[in-house]
Amino acid sequence: MKKINCAVIGCGRIGCGFDDNQNKKILTHAGSYFFNKKTNLVALCDIDTKKLKKYGKKYQINGLYTESSKMFESEKIDCISICTLADSHLDLVKEAINYNVKGIFVEKPISTNLKDAQTIIDLCQQNQVKLAVDFQRRFDPFYHGIKKYISQNKLGLIQLVQVYYGGGIANTGTHLFDLLRYLFGEIKSVRANYSVNKSANTNDPNIDVTLDFFDSMICQIHSLDYRNYVLFEMDILGSNGRLKINLVENKYIFESVKKGENVAGYNTLHKNYLNFSISKKSSIFLAIDDVINCLGKKKIPMCTGVDGYRSLELVIACHLSSQKKNKVLLPIKNLEYNISSK
Repeated sequence: MKKINCAVIGCGRIGCGFDDNQNKKILTHAGSYFFNKKTNLVALCDIDTKKLKKYGKKYQINGLYTESSKMFESEKIDCISICTLADSHLDLVKEAINYNVKGIFVEKPISTNLKDAQTIIDLCQQNQVKLAVDFQRRFDPFYHGIKKYISQNKLGLIQLVQVYYGGGIANTGTHLFDLLRYLFGEIKSVRANYSVNKSANTNDPNIDVTLDFFDSMICQIHSLDYRNYVLFEMDILGSNGRLKINLVENKYIFESVKKGENVAGYNTLHKNYLNFSISKKSSIFLAIDDVINCLGKKKIPMCTGVDGYRSLELVIACHLSSQKKNKVLLPIKNLEYNISSK
């Protein structure tokens, strides 16, 4: 089987840096391409020449570029990861398509506004380019198992979902919104307020949110100041039990209903065990493997451009609701509203 030629634009943390000084699971785009038997990592692109030199040596490649245009002109690339700031994504997608790249894996958020996001989706569809967005939990068997458990109604009627997050509504919230849509379906409205618990990035604030789903389920999202400590958790309260998920470590606590004996006849919750699959491979490795497996086939990636659009739309809805101090209905009509994300 001929290997797929791949490249990474943006050699920052998710592009290359998260794998520094650790021998555990692969956590980067570059590492995922380098160690995948189906791919050749042929090029890296970044404006920082020190990073290029460092990671070029690490991954044993000579295709190092400070300009994406020169990289595309010089290399035959089948699949590209775009790990730059969101406001650069549209131009890089256009450039990649012009050079016949057939797979584009873009970091979140897909763009800074819905107009550009839709253009990215349309361009990829028109040119038969497989587009995927890096919401990593979509690719992880652990969350596949949770979705199946919920879909089979084993938790019963979902009474309430509570989430704790920090680090900005765009930076962390995009991951959260995509997971909520994946597990529970589409959202019809957003009520939000800028939080008193600040984000370290003033351009990407923390926002407290209430989401109303089409099936009448409600999710409450509470933000924390990550400068105190990091907490990213989802607490799902069903009529048959409670599932509390650590979204950083992919661990859970499950409590099932037990008929009450000591609480005046009321039922209580007691710890139990569920057998969710745990992958030995990282989510980013599984994500890139999924994108590669889609090339040249009718298969679509597990996390599409439309998923990226919907997540961005929810981030924008949170800003609009916080500013107007009222409920925002989806879909959003203001396609040019811009967000900021690091």
